[in-house]
Amino acid sequence: MPENTQVMNIAVCICTRKRQKDLRKLLDSLSGLIIPPDINLRVILVENDTVNFCEGLIKEISLHNKLKTEYFLESRQGIVYARNRSVAEAGECDFCCFTDDDQVVSPNWLTELLKCQHEFDSDGVAGPTIPVFTGKVPACIQKFHQPEIHPYGTIVKKAFTGCLLLRKKYLDMLEGPFDIRFNFSGGEDACLTKKFSDLGGVIRYNPDAVAYENIPVDRETVNFVIKRVFRRSNSRMMINSIENMGNKPVKELPKLVLRFIYGLIIAIPYYIFSKEDKLKGLIRIVNAVGGFSFFFGKLSRFYKD
Repeated sequence: MPENTQVMNIAVCICTRKRQKDLRKLLDSLSGLIIPPDINLRVILVENDTVNFCEGLIKEISLHNKLKTEYFLESRQGIVYARNRSVAEAGECDFCCFTDDDQVVSPNWLTELLKCQHEFDSDGVAGPTIPVFTGKVPACIQKFHQPEIHPYGTIVKKAFTGCLLLRKKYLDMLEGPFDIRFNFSGGEDACLTKKFSDLGGVIRYNPDAVAYENIPVDRETVNFVIKRVFRRSNSRMMINSIENMGNKPVKELPKLVLRFIYGLIIAIPYYIFSKEDKLKGLIRIVNAVGGFSFFFGKLSRFYKD
């Protein structure tokens, strides 16, 4: 490497809880990353539990893994505590790179994130998380799990930690930086990236920076879709409330009412006459219910054991 080349320090932040089999797959995929010579890459692994179940696994994998993996135990229960611990342990670095313990990354995952970052001098880059199903799954369930894909270089204000690179300088400017109010509900990443963007941080999108999410059998069901839709709607109302200085976003109420009515109108015909998109009406109804629940003080506990 030429002497005048500036080394970029990147910390891959991973949170895990009771997923040793999936975690091994993720760490194996990270060991296969193409890493540019001017990149110093560390893996920060935070286990969110009362006992360090994964520490032995990390030591075993580290024997043949080319990446430096640093292990930490965060005993306070909740995904936000774990995410904030990972960012804190990342310390002095240029970027934090996020992925989840039920995913694997493609060999060019990091290079594609950095390619887009360099090209636009952006403060963040997001990519898609492609679902991998265990077997034959109904089309309506598959469609629900598919990510929204944007053209290369698109500026996005909301992104998710399954596939995300963020400039550490902006993370250090935010309290947390993940908001503890989302500790059991989820949606902490959408809230964070919105705040990140409000600070002036620009997040671009690269559809070629691909991670893959392993979808277990219990997530290939209508019941899971209903729970996830409720959680997303409920969390979205909370984000809107935070942006509204803690006041509930009453302007959203008419939209929720219309969404609920429209869901009722289309749900019955879909269930009687159509096998395709039969969840369409139900999703709108549950979406509205999740929003209404926030107004009545009921918060999602989607990630509470």
